[in-house]
Amino acid sequence: MSKTIQPDSRIRWRYKLFLADGYLVETSEDPDGDILQLGQGEIHSNLESALVGLPEGDKFRLILLASEAFGMPDPDAIQQLPRERFPEDMKLAEGQIISFELPSGQETPGEILSISDESVEVDFNHPLAGHHLTFELEILAILD
Repeated sequence: MSKTIQPDSRIRWRYKLFLADGYLVETSEDPDGDILQLGQGEIHSNLESALVGLPEGDKFRLILLASEAFGMPDPDAIQQLPRERFPEDMKLAEGQIISFELPSGQETPGEILSISDESVEVDFNHPLAGHHLTFELEILAILD
């Protein structure tokens, strides 16, 4: 009987993450497989949950609806920030992604949607929110 991935497993895997239209979003970096420790927040919890129960040594194609992956965009995550919050010499452009520090000290990315003299409209939704995803993966090993 083969081993299966548990919620706290450490695995070696190869993966490719695609949008529904076939656009490649991300792929594993090491041709011999990347190491992933489940339960540590290294990947989105919904993607991690989809791995639990998969057997070692097999290839899979998982299709995740937007609601199962990164969720739907939240209109409240789009915020108007005062222009003076940004350094005067900072070049801003629509579509640019900037890292913002939260009060907790953590950083979060935000995409600039529009810029005016008074404010900058920033989308703090995850860039994959609202997208259906195809996750192709191979579980090379479940490590002890």
